[in-house]
Amino acid sequence: MGVRSRSNLPTANNKYALSISTSVVSLTVPATAMVAEIYVRTASIVFQRDAGTPTATQGMQADPNDIIILNSRAECDNFRAIRQGSVDATVDCEYFTNISG
Repeated sequence: MGVRSRSNLPTANNKYALSISTSVVSLTVPATAMVAEIYVRTASIVFQRDAGTPTATQGMQADPNDIIILNSRAECDNFRAIRQGSVDATVDCEYFTNISG
């Protein structure tokens, strides 16, 4: 397997903030994005990469300052998250193209 590298999207704005509350949310993935990094900014979340429905106690937990890596377009499209606890969370999403070497 070769080295995998990423490039920013060919648009000026490839970074998006997302608020996560008591309802499950998904990403709005730009058409040319193939991978993403999600920085958990303010409060813990629970997420799934397989289009499953996370709950406050079912799924993978990510806490403030964690970074979630989505390694494929399918993971980006299937990402779902909900807050874990009583405080809404804010996450920052950055999208990239994927260039395998």
